[in-house]
Amino acid sequence: MKKLLKRTLGAALLLCAAAVSMTACEEKIRVDVHLTYDAARDALVEDSLGLDYRFASISYEPATITEPYADWEDVILYTVKGWDPKALLTEEFSGVGGLLYAADKPLPEFADMNCDEIFVCTSSATTVCLSTIDDAEVVTEAVNQLTQGAVVDLPEDGQTTYHLKFHSADYEGLYYSVLFIMRGDGEEGDYFLYDRGTKRCVEVPYELFYGWIYDDTEDTLPTEGIYEVTPGDDGIEIGFDDVQ
Repeated sequence: MKKLLKRTLGAALLLCAAAVSMTACEEKIRVDVHLTYDAARDALVEDSLGLDYRFASISYEPATITEPYADWEDVILYTVKGWDPKALLTEEFSGVGGLLYAADKPLPEFADMNCDEIFVCTSSATTVCLSTIDDAEVVTEAVNQLTQGAVVDLPEDGQTTYHLKFHSADYEGLYYSVLFIMRGDGEEGDYFLYDRGTKRCVEVPYELFYGWIYDDTEDTLPTEGIYEVTPGDDGIEIGFDDVQ
């Protein structure tokens, strides 16, 4: 049976749900932009300002939420660090999706993002990042497998699931998140990637993530490179900063 690589989690608890929690104890957030839902366009709009936002696939996630910008009924929408608010907004991050993009500024296709690293995480409203895959060949092959590999049925007996958050220096502030699934004893044919947005599931080779997510030992990886979310003057990082 293959052993999943472990890290000392300690300071690695990522309180992603707290990304906007600083406002929880404040009075009702007030914004100047008020969006309405247009059923014909399936969009949130404010036509007098030329705003027309579409709902992004749940595979896209914000890396850094900054400040309130607009609302839609009782939902507050926030800016994303590095992005013009007229191009991209996000709901309060709760573990999945939540992005809205401008109709005339579509988000990049996953295959075109030029991803250069993958954060291996558990995820819900609270995220724990276990390790980072920064080998260019591994990252590129993972993208190729998911976008070009033969589609298979999603395994019903998957025993281990991680969220792989793909990141690109070309698109700071944005992650593309897919599921890594391992079933059974972790032999050849037991590893899968699943894109919840496209519903695409592919089997990946045993050796692809060997040494990154699993190996044959029970050794605990060193604690260097564990990550946590930290509030800052210019926003709250849902990304990962080194814990020394």
